[in-house]
Amino acid sequence: MFNHAAAIGVDIGRNSLKIAIVKINGEVIATKSYTLDTIQTRDYVISQLLMAIKDIRQSVASAGINPICIGTAAKGFIEHQSGIVIGPDQGIKDWINVPLAKIVNQETGLPSYVGNDANMMTIAEHRFGAAKGYENVIFVALRTGIGGGIIINGKLYRGVNNAGGEVGQMIINFEKGISDKGIRGSYEQFASASAIVRRYQEETGVSNLKKEKPLSCREIFELSYTGSPIAVMVVKENAEMVGIGLANLITIFAPEIIVLGGGMSEANDNYLAMIRESAFANSLENCRLEVNIERAHLGSNASLLGSAYYGMTRLAGKSI
Repeated sequence: MFNHAAAIGVDIGRNSLKIAIVKINGEVIATKSYTLDTIQTRDYVISQLLMAIKDIRQSVASAGINPICIGTAAKGFIEHQSGIVIGPDQGIKDWINVPLAKIVNQETGLPSYVGNDANMMTIAEHRFGAAKGYENVIFVALRTGIGGGIIINGKLYRGVNNAGGEVGQMIINFEKGISDKGIRGSYEQFASASAIVRRYQEETGVSNLKKEKPLSCREIFELSYTGSPIAVMVVKENAEMVGIGLANLITIFAPEIIVLGGGMSEANDNYLAMIRESAFANSLENCRLEVNIERAHLGSNASLLGSAYYGMTRLAGKSI
C-alpha cells in the first residue's frame, strides 16, 4: 500500500498546530509547528490549518514530494466516516459540527480524513511504537486531561456514535470531584496533570492565581525528584490513582499491553513502577497475567504519524 508515497499528518492542539509529511512506513520527511492565538474561532483555526498545509507542501515540492492525502487529528468526538468534528467546542468558537474533511478537500484538492487525536495516537503506537505487534491494546494519554484509545483484535474500537475509548471519564471516586464535564469522580478529575497541580495547591495552600508564573505538573515532578515531601506525596498519590484506572481497564479488557502517553508518561522510572504496582494490586490475577504496561515510544509525533497513516489507510479503502 503506497510503498513510496507520503501523506500529510496534522495535529490541531490547544495552543499549537503541528504538521508533518510522513511515509507509509512511519518515516517523517518534514515537520513544522505553528503557535495558535489564545482566543480562537472556527474560521481562524481552519485558515491556520490551510496555511500550514500550503506551507509544508511548498517546502517539500523541490524534493519531488507530492503528498497523496491529508489526515488530521482533532480533539473531541469525530464522525470519522465523513470527517465531521462533532464537538464539544474545545474552546474554539463555533467548533461544533464542522465538516473539516470536506473543507480541507475542497481547498487543497487532496483526499482528506479526520480522526480523534487520542485515537490517532493509539493507531501510531500500534503501528510504529510501543504496541507494535500486539493485537489487543489500550492507549492512555496522561496529560492536562486523560484521553485514550482501544485496539481489539488489531482494529480500533470506536463504539456507537464513534464515542468509544473515553477512558478519562470512567468513575473512580463517586463521592468527590465534579469535573468540568459534569461527571462525578472521573479518572481525569483525580489522575490527570491538572489533578496533580490541584492536589499540590491544596497541600501547600498556594494557588496559581497568586503566582506570576503558574506552577506546572512537570515542575511538581521535578520537585519530587529532589525529595520535596509534599511533591513526593502528591506524585505517589497520583501514581496510585493512575494505577487504579488502569486496573479497571485490565479487569474489563485483559489487554496484552497498556501504553502510557502524554507528558506525564515521561516521568522517571519510579513513577512508572508505582503505577504498575497499583494497577496489578487492584486487578484480577487472570486478567493481569500477561499485561505489559509501557511508555509510549513516539512522543509528540504520535498524532502526526497516526493521522498520516490513517489517511493513507482510508485512501486505500481499508478499515482501521
